[in-house]
Amino acid sequence: MKNLLTKTLPIAVGLALGWLLFHPPAWVPRGPVGLVMTVGIVTLLLLAFIALNIAAAIPADIKIQRLEGRTDPSLHGLIGEIKALGFEEAGGPYLVGIRPAAVLTAFVHTSQPVYATVFQTGTLPAATSYDFVSILDGKPGGLTTSSNWRGGTLPAGRGEFRQILPGFGVKQVFEAHLEGLGWLKVRGLRPKSISVESFPADFVQALLRQRDHIRKTAVTAAVVSLVRTLTRKSPEHGLLSEQKNAESQVRLYYSQA
Repeated sequence: MKNLLTKTLPIAVGLALGWLLFHPPAWVPRGPVGLVMTVGIVTLLLLAFIALNIAAAIPADIKIQRLEGRTDPSLHGLIGEIKALGFEEAGGPYLVGIRPAAVLTAFVHTSQPVYATVFQTGTLPAATSYDFVSILDGKPGGLTTSSNWRGGTLPAGRGEFRQILPGFGVKQVFEAHLEGLGWLKVRGLRPKSISVESFPADFVQALLRQRDHIRKTAVTAAVVSLVRTLTRKSPEHGLLSEQKNAESQVRLYYSQA
């Protein structure tokens, strides 16, 4: 019931704000001034809802639990492409205790320090995506490469490098991830060794770092995520070697206490 409410609440809020936009309160004046006021009210309410939603998305006691049954047949093609690149399963499907909950299948590469994840969101409608992830050795941080533009919606925390590559195929995304690792290595940032056994802990720690960052910056994150959702663009689009802010992200990484 709680998960169903989490799924449907954004739809209900969206409908309510849409109704408010065309049916403003009686105290709002008519004409252009009233329209500006109404748009401002709706925008502020939307940002407040996004900020609260972001802050509540990842609980402090996040858990991932193994699901009984087989992987959704609709994912078999994508999973086959990932395995063909040299990955082996690292567990799953898992139910990930974010809000709304998501289902994830994990993989680890047999020779490269790279995880792969395939996940289905618990939203309405559900969305399927994948990414490649490496964890940096030393201070907290990592590299995530994805073809899904939504991967860059929330602002990244310190040490979190991203490559968002819309339109790329699975093999292209993986090759770009390895290229990104090479770019980081030249700057002294190397990935740590990983294994099937290390995935659950690494995954939970990455989510908790994200939780800490977005809870500290929820209002800013709401504004940024709204703009990026509307434009479908973020500073992390493209390879690290092409991103204007990548070098400054490296400096921020080294400045961590």
